[in-house]
Amino acid sequence: MNKVKSQKSKVKSRGILFFIAVIAILFTVHYSLFTVSHAYTHDTSLIKWRKYSAQAFDEAQKENKPIFMLITAVWCYWCHVYEEKTLETKEVADYINSNYIPVFVDYDRRKDIASKYPAGGLPTTVILTPDGEEIVAVPGFIEKEQLLSNLQKTLAYIKKEFKPKEAEEAKDVYRERRNLTKEDLKKYSDHFERFIIDRYDTLFGGFGLREKYIYGKTVDHLLDIYEASKDKKYLDMALKTLDNMAGRTQKAAKTKRPSFDELKKLREDVKQPDWIGKIAKLQTDDKLVGLFDKVEGGFFRYATQRDWSVPHYEKMLDDQADIIKSYLHAFKITKDPFYKDAAKRSLEYVIKSLYDEKDSRFYGSQDADEVYYHFTLEERKKAALPRTDKTSYTHTNANMIITFLYAGDVLNDENYKKIGIKTLDFFLNNMMADNGVLSFYDPQKKKGFLDGQLEDNAWLALAFMEGYKVTKEKRLMEKADALIAFSLKSLYNEKEGGFIERKSTSREFYREKELVSFRRTYNTNSIMSFLLINAHELTKNKEYLEKAREGFGLFYEDMNREFDSVSFQRAARYLLKNQK
Repeated sequence: MNKVKSQKSKVKSRGILFFIAVIAILFTVHYSLFTVSHAYTHDTSLIKWRKYSAQAFDEAQKENKPIFMLITAVWCYWCHVYEEKTLETKEVADYINSNYIPVFVDYDRRKDIASKYPAGGLPTTVILTPDGEEIVAVPGFIEKEQLLSNLQKTLAYIKKEFKPKEAEEAKDVYRERRNLTKEDLKKYSDHFERFIIDRYDTLFGGFGLREKYIYGKTVDHLLDIYEASKDKKYLDMALKTLDNMAGRTQKAAKTKRPSFDELKKLREDVKQPDWIGKIAKLQTDDKLVGLFDKVEGGFFRYATQRDWSVPHYEKMLDDQADIIKSYLHAFKITKDPFYKDAAKRSLEYVIKSLYDEKDSRFYGSQDADEVYYHFTLEERKKAALPRTDKTSYTHTNANMIITFLYAGDVLNDENYKKIGIKTLDFFLNNMMADNGVLSFYDPQKKKGFLDGQLEDNAWLALAFMEGYKVTKEKRLMEKADALIAFSLKSLYNEKEGGFIERKSTSREFYREKELVSFRRTYNTNSIMSFLLINAHELTKNKEYLEKAREGFGLFYEDMNREFDSVSFQRAARYLLKNQK
């Protein structure tokens, strides 16, 4: 059976033991504090950043210099620290500019590239040879002296000891076209439910016994299971998770909060001595419990502790969409006003902080800020807001559109529905291309970029379909059908089944061999299967059902990917109900 070419290159030379030792000693990561990265101010940086492109790699080959690649995201606090304390120092910038070709990758805009270097966190520092072969990818903040020392040793290693691997053709995993029986589908659903129960934290809700993530789609699916089975344990699991996530059931921790002036100084001066230690102390002295922002609404990305305390403070559009829908769903079932209040306050946060009313589009995220959320309500009025990434990402906008349409229905509020439909119109008028929908909208350039991505086409088609269900406007269903038709024509693997990751014509974003990715990823194929089943339900197009069933069968053996499998789970329940 063919295996996928490893995404992460391994060092295969006699210098391997030396190099691993260097990495282990010198790339020290402050991981206990770690969030994910920051949309670097690369245009004004001391480092002469190149965008990820064919030109950057051509330059590296021409000058015979290795590549120093930085992967960051606009919402990550510790990437700001990496910039301020390490990268934007003259010694580091001068060394990188002289000896490496520096390449910048925005994690949110270029998830297609970031996914090739899965180091386990952001910021990610990647070193590649002049030919583009990966040497190492390391997550986290790196001290200046450690980075300089490592870069020097890495440069010497590449020049004197590194032996390039033989070129290999990148191949996807072979997958059997499995024709699923009712027993298979039942086994899949039962396995998911056992997995969730096994990992459910009976004390604090949520999943796992360490850090706590939102997993909004999983919580929402627990409510689906309850509605279908009337088994109260699934309702109890969902509600306990939502209660603890919002800090409903836990007593406020005793705090030793610094004064406003002390917090203000800590926030403004990251170069003060032991700044990292002071930030860590603040999180324990003034311990915040729950991911719900009780002052401004919205939810933080995750908590570092089992009891939902010590959050990482970035607010992601995708997370808001997932978890708000779960609170709305809980209110719909229970009529408990607590869930309605949390949902409404978070919807209003999104409208106020993550929505462009003029353009009718949602922003990507609001930065993490380890100090800002320790201010009181009155103090926050005096402080500048955390920065917002005003880029609009297609798949996360589509997810939020679906949530706003759902909110309009559950809360009987036409304003939420109008916002959802107006945002669909923005994408219809500004983001459609010959090669499907564009992936992101750049607010500075006022246009969309990057075509041919499966994830974006799948999500926006689903949003158009939900818009049609709400309004009965045929134009929305027609647009959903058009995106599905594009995906079937350009992204479907006729020989082996399933949908490939991308087939792009955006040459300014890729090296030539990267324009097409034949990987068939689990998560995006699950969205496609769910989309096709919904489309079949509306149109009775048999091809949609056949392709959905086939996609599910291809990924049947991947039952160990449970937290990514909600769309496949929903597809399985539909197929079980309608299997002849």
